[in-house]
Amino acid sequence: MSLSSRAERRVDGRLQERLSRLDEVVASGRASPGRLPPDLLDALGAGITRAQERLGHGTERTVVALAGATGSGKSSLFNALAGTTLADVGVRRPTTSSAQAAVFGPGGAVDAEVAGLLDWLGVARRHVAPSPADANAATLDGLVLLDLPDHDSTALAHRDEVDRLVEVVDAFVWVVDPQKYADMALHERYLRRFAGHGAVSLVVLNQVDLVPEHARRALVADLGRLLRDDGAAGTRILPVSTRTGAGVAELRRELAARVAERRAVVARLAADVDAWADRLAVAVGDTDPRPVQPAARERLVGAFAAAAGVDAVAHAVGAAHVQRARQVAGWPPTKWLGRLRPDPLRRLGLDRRPLEEGTVTVARTSRASPSVVAEAAVTTAIRSLVDDVAGGLPDPWRRRVAEVASARRGDVADELDRAVGTAVLPTQRPRWWAALGWVQRVLAAAMVAGLLWLLAIGVVAWFGLPDLPTPHVGRVPWPTALALGGAVTGLVLAAIARVVARAGARARSARARRSLHAAVERSARELVVGPVDEELGALAHLRRLVLGGLRG
Repeated sequence: MSLSSRAERRVDGRLQERLSRLDEVVASGRASPGRLPPDLLDALGAGITRAQERLGHGTERTVVALAGATGSGKSSLFNALAGTTLADVGVRRPTTSSAQAAVFGPGGAVDAEVAGLLDWLGVARRHVAPSPADANAATLDGLVLLDLPDHDSTALAHRDEVDRLVEVVDAFVWVVDPQKYADMALHERYLRRFAGHGAVSLVVLNQVDLVPEHARRALVADLGRLLRDDGAAGTRILPVSTRTGAGVAELRRELAARVAERRAVVARLAADVDAWADRLAVAVGDTDPRPVQPAARERLVGAFAAAAGVDAVAHAVGAAHVQRARQVAGWPPTKWLGRLRPDPLRRLGLDRRPLEEGTVTVARTSRASPSVVAEAAVTTAIRSLVDDVAGGLPDPWRRRVAEVASARRGDVADELDRAVGTAVLPTQRPRWWAALGWVQRVLAAAMVAGLLWLLAIGVVAWFGLPDLPTPHVGRVPWPTALALGGAVTGLVLAAIARVVARAGARARSARARRSLHAAVERSARELVVGPVDEELGALAHLRRLVLGGLRG
């Protein structure tokens, strides 16, 4: 394999890689509406298809289009390059009503390969250009030259034909004349549009014989100025006269050199990809998307926590701990009063019975729905998060991120209720409660026994019966010691239990708050942060594809 062939294969491989990247960009854009403008995606999809189809016809043939305005002399130039009269030339305009092709090469016939290429181009009128009579003339073997209709024709079908073919040809020869070289239709619709295709473009200033020789240089300079204004400063200008033959040989040599290189197909498609990359670069903007930042995430979680009533539930966990401690380890004569008060967790539908590991969870709670203020705070937090991550992004991307962030806004209340209902709350009873409860029952029994004993002594004394034997503890009778000791000790232990229970309640409230906060954070991540980060990641990947993988 020659060095040039290896270089050509590497270039073709690079083009295929860029087309593959472009296809990935289109797939990413279509995966989620709003990432890229629909009309741009349609244009890119059609362009990729055209490029792959053109490459499928090989690079052995180079398709060059002669395009220009009415009266510019395209058909005359077509005949001059072909070396024979193939196109009608006349004073009636437009002369060319549909594109026709001149096929250059040995064999004297349009072979199947060229026929397939022309079928794909949609060009039905085909001619075989004869070999040049001049043996020294540059060979154009491999050239397929198209004579296009006038781009400024009054017939809409003619203009449509030009617009269709300029999308698929390999190289352009823009034919202008001294009178209409500044025509705005040509510059605005074509030369500016294909300004990045300078490697596959020529501008032929035809009919220079109509201009005095001393004014031709100024005419070419002015045309060059217009091309620079179009952004096509690198496009070569060739003065030609088909009437006198001036410049035709030079044009023929220029075309022969480009055909011999067999690079026009790849160069044209590479220029197309460059143009698409430029359009995409505008669409993806100058700012690289970044994930949701901690500050914005914490603001959102705070709003979710307020809407979920995390503080109220955490307080209820502490209050329930104190109330249940009193019911189990409180002073028996009064602890029944606690049962008259509703259990704070049971009132919220969060009462659970402990299991070996963890707790029984509930799907729904009896909490009150979030207030209007809390709902507004959630909406504001979501909007603030969008403003934080979407600042500097193109407007379509900002709208897309906002849509993703708010897509499940209606699920927030239910999701927060589920998060609270499934959060692991510290509701297990400490073992010391049961032990102290048994002690309190013993003390209560002692108090009751002492009181009954004292009552019996009083009854005996009332009826004047012989005194009952009453042992003493020091100077204190046993009945009194049992009654007072049981009561006082029970009250002291109940007071100590309340102090310890309140300290435990504060610790459990803090644990519950952390657990609830973690559950709410998971909900925020599932409903908002995760989808937004995923979308931002996709947009960042799309931007990397555009700015990194599509550049030539």
